[in-house]
Amino acid sequence: MAPRIVRACRRGPVARVGGPIRFRRVSHDLPRTIDLMHLGVPHALGAHVHDGWIVDPGPQRTVDRLLEALGDEEPRGILLTHIHFDHAGATGELAARFPDAEIWVHERGARHIADPTRLVASARGVFGEAFDHLWGEVVPVPADRLRVLSGGETIGPWRVAYTPGHAKHHVAYLHEPTGVAFTGDVAGIRIDGGPAIPPTPPPDIDPPTWHRSIATVAAWKPRALAYMHFGVTSTDVEAHLADIDEALTRFTEQARTADNDAMTAFVREWVAARTDEDTVGSYYAAGPFEGNHGGLARYWQQVDEGKLSA
Repeated sequence: MAPRIVRACRRGPVARVGGPIRFRRVSHDLPRTIDLMHLGVPHALGAHVHDGWIVDPGPQRTVDRLLEALGDEEPRGILLTHIHFDHAGATGELAARFPDAEIWVHERGARHIADPTRLVASARGVFGEAFDHLWGEVVPVPADRLRVLSGGETIGPWRVAYTPGHAKHHVAYLHEPTGVAFTGDVAGIRIDGGPAIPPTPPPDIDPPTWHRSIATVAAWKPRALAYMHFGVTSTDVEAHLADIDEALTRFTEQARTADNDAMTAFVREWVAARTDEDTVGSYYAAGPFEGNHGGLARYWQQVDEGKLSA
């Protein structure tokens, strides 16, 4: 018999592996950000812990850092915004270590979490020998540990929205009691109060869809945003979302005519004009500037071929 994948209901209580989920009153308003110090760089990748749940645990390469920060705390579950290795690569190892923790993932990413073979093979073709150094070992998650989401669910204190544009398997989570939105990459990279910029690697970049996803998050009127790259925005949420919306427009326009070298220089100059040089290094570690052109160039190619709309 094939393993059972649990599909989430739209509202109300749900069952999980090992018994019912017990949601508790959260004891603090903002999530804890765990700096994963990926490749030794501060403020590039950060997992979040909130109300007993891990949101985007990061790559397997940094799982020891996450476990050290957790100490004796056993998470009740792991919420994945999407399945890119910098966000979700540690999930399999954590699932093995915490057998009662349920893993939530969008339906378009679930099969790759259960069997990452094809995803890893494809990524090794891009990263080559650097793959293991960057991401570590990607361990499969038993399919019956997954709660598969489509977007639109409300489960306990969590509201889920489908937020594609960066990835077709992207969701965002709103923790309704505290008003914190966990945005993955849809609200961009923002480090130490610098600019919010969109990471745009291939293959799924679709700027018009991404703009709509930003609007979806804004419509929640969250009091704070939490995101992998890096931390929490709590004092200027509306400005942050407006900033990523503008940057996505400008980056998309630039990529229409720029080659990879010109686009890389444009992104570096955009960031450097809005923050200090040390922080530019963290931005680069969070999303190498050379990676921005490929996804946007592919988008424009698809527009020219009539496959996507501008």
